[in-house]
Amino acid sequence: MSDLEQITNEIRLATDYQVNKRILREKIQTDLQVPYNGGLFKVSPELIAFLNSWDTDELFLEDTYQNPIKINRAEFLTLSKQHYQMVMNSWHIQHDNLKHTRKV
Repeated sequence: MSDLEQITNEIRLATDYQVNKRILREKIQTDLQVPYNGGLFKVSPELIAFLNSWDTDELFLEDTYQNPIKINRAEFLTLSKQHYQMVMNSWHIQHDNLKHTRKV
């Protein structure tokens, strides 16, 4: 393989990696959506922190579609933490697979 072909292959692999990494992140952002009590919420560290700091058991939160949804804080906090960790674990595994593919 000539030097030019080798450089071309390395650039292609790096570009494919960046594109696939971006696509994977977009997929994960979609996976972070969780349904609850007739609403759809995007779980984030900010949402989890908010639920952790709130002092009453019931509250109304705006969902993704800008609807006020009644929330049981403790129940939704547990669901949000579990869902967030599951999605982040999946992302980590898939990202490691991308990195491994790039090195091959």
